[in-house]
Amino acid sequence: MKKHLEISAVLLVVLACLLSVMIISCGKKGDPVPRQQIKLQMIKNLRGEITKEGVLLSWTLPEKAKSNMMVKILRSVAIPGEDCPGCPQKFVLLTEKDEASLQSGMKEPGLYRYLDRDIDTGRTYGYRVVWCISKGTCSPESNTAEIKIK
Repeated sequence: MKKHLEISAVLLVVLACLLSVMIISCGKKGDPVPRQQIKLQMIKNLRGEITKEGVLLSWTLPEKAKSNMMVKILRSVAIPGEDCPGCPQKFVLLTEKDEASLQSGMKEPGLYRYLDRDIDTGRTYGYRVVWCISKGTCSPESNTAEIKIK
């Protein structure tokens, strides 16, 4: 009979422990918190110049480049007589390149360049640049570099 009481006491203690764990684990723990997103700074010094080969774009990044960085170059084209003065420009993706293919070389570290060879005379081209460190983490669009080809 004594053993029977000891077993019953042990079972009651185990049951009490299980119930207390269940009671403690119930309820609202708190509001979910979204993951912190990295905010990249925009490129502010995009420049363009006309060369014999095409339009040469150059810029520097506002912060140290991360590995596996990608750069998206956007372009708009305005044809005199067909464009709408004062209307917003439509920028479309011209190309997407990795960081290494855009670096200008050892002489100017941190300077990036891209040559747009696909240009026609009599048009005005607008360029913007966006840099990304992952598919969903990109900077805002840069300033607009506008080039008129005569």
